[in-house]
Amino acid sequence: MKKRRTKIVDFKNDVLFKFTLRDDQDPDCLYLLKLIIENIAGIECHSLKVQNPELNPQHVEDKDMILDIRVINENGEICDVEMQNSSLDREQYQRFQIYGAKLLSEQQKRGDDYIEHIHPVFQLIFIDDLDTDNLMLIDKYMTRNDLGKVERYCLITRIYIYLPYINILKKEKQIGNFDELETAIYIFKNGLDDDIIKTGKKVVKIMEKKVEKFNEDMILQDMAFHRDLNKWASHARIQRVREESLREGKQEGLREGKQEGLREGKQEGLKYSVLKLFQKRFSEVETAFLDDLSAEQYEKILDLLLEGATLEDIYRAVAIVNHE
Repeated sequence: MKKRRTKIVDFKNDVLFKFTLRDDQDPDCLYLLKLIIENIAGIECHSLKVQNPELNPQHVEDKDMILDIRVINENGEICDVEMQNSSLDREQYQRFQIYGAKLLSEQQKRGDDYIEHIHPVFQLIFIDDLDTDNLMLIDKYMTRNDLGKVERYCLITRIYIYLPYINILKKEKQIGNFDELETAIYIFKNGLDDDIIKTGKKVVKIMEKKVEKFNEDMILQDMAFHRDLNKWASHARIQRVREESLREGKQEGLREGKQEGLREGKQEGLKYSVLKLFQKRFSEVETAFLDDLSAEQYEKILDLLLEGATLEDIYRAVAIVNHE
């Protein structure tokens, strides 16, 4: 029996997110872009041009690829919109700042007049995390002095949209009272659930159409699936490296005394990653055959999942490693 292809419905997947906003010739995309930019960045957008609409399947394996949407309005102001399905940490904060500086510096060409050719940059970052020091839905940053005054002619504005906060907001007011922007943010966080569909808002209908159209394209589906796989794997490997680095910093005697525990910890970490990725790819298949493998065996299965191996390839690999 042929397995039904799983639909991609999570807008936190940055392939689906970019697909939803990338086409400035599509009235629905333009509606969403203007809704987001005008209400979050606070700038007018009589006309918009997406500078990077491409979705290239050949680049999807690049774990560092940023699937942002760079938009320029009639005044030359640049808005960079991106989705981050990850937690906030020091590396993320620094990356956002570096990328904002890059967007600014890329405008300057040798011999250009700064006044005529440098335009403000607005970074709109949707992220699936909260800043516990600033519990709010939208958090804006600009350079300020010690008195809190914004620097004159400030060129970079960075705005975080903390997706989990929309569920806090839902408790404070009925979901039917959400405005169009709040509705869009709710869908980015929770998807098109029954509660939001019942509101019948324009943004709901647009995003329903976007999901359906996206899932009609198998290439886009595969891109989204591989992005999820790569992110899961990258997260698992980063965690593994950090854990191993911490372990290496311990005293030699302690490390030797806990070797067995460390081996078990590594094995459990790999098993967790393999099961997560396997269930994401083959959601209807039992995973009992993946129990009680060694760390080396889980490494091999993890690599196969990342390479897009078939279920038969994985069955075969498990049979081989067990035989060995």
